[in-house]
Amino acid sequence: MNTGTWDLHVKVLKIGSCTIDPLSAFSSFKINLNYQMGIGGGSTVTLIKDEKNLLLIDTGYEKETDFSQTNDENNWKLLNSLLQLHRIRPSDITKLFITHFHRNHFGNIEYFSNAKWYCYQSAHAALKLSMKDKFIPLNEGDQIAAHTTLLHTPGHTPGHSSLICVNENKSVRVAICGDAIINLSWLQAGQVWKYNSDFYDLDAAKLSITRLLSEADIIIP
Repeated sequence: MNTGTWDLHVKVLKIGSCTIDPLSAFSSFKINLNYQMGIGGGSTVTLIKDEKNLLLIDTGYEKETDFSQTNDENNWKLLNSLLQLHRIRPSDITKLFITHFHRNHFGNIEYFSNAKWYCYQSAHAALKLSMKDKFIPLNEGDQIAAHTTLLHTPGHTPGHSSLICVNENKSVRVAICGDAIINLSWLQAGQVWKYNSDFYDLDAAKLSITRLLSEADIIIP
């Protein structure tokens, strides 16, 4: 987006999908059925550009419970093709931010070895030693790109975090919020995703939603 007074270089490269309806009971059968229908539960992938950086937020990995090589290859082909549509090579990405460490958000990360990798500090502290050295920890309010700062949004996981990007005159604020807000249906239903085994806290999740809605004019879930 870069129109008039907006002056925001934010692009959604890939729209995420959800394998469970907000008012439905959890069902492995339904998730697998959605997989077969092409609803893979991969995260949204967003790009922010400033004068020095191309910042990628999350990597959009589909069918996170499928650990086959074929699924790995298909996921990379999909993301790489979307980058190519915007004339971007993986090596062009200078920074990569992961909202939280679920595979459907970081599954393609190894293809961006030239970029600097970032996450929230408590998420960083919980990483395995083999991953910890690869990430740079950030704190609430830290700037990762021009006019783009970190907002700690726990609930879905303890170290879940979002980014707030504003234009120069601060008239437009965009929140890129991972799974703090799943999608519009979940938001309107007043429901919080609690199906991940490392779900942190319902009250914290609701507070994070309130913060995001107050801090942003546009939500990228």
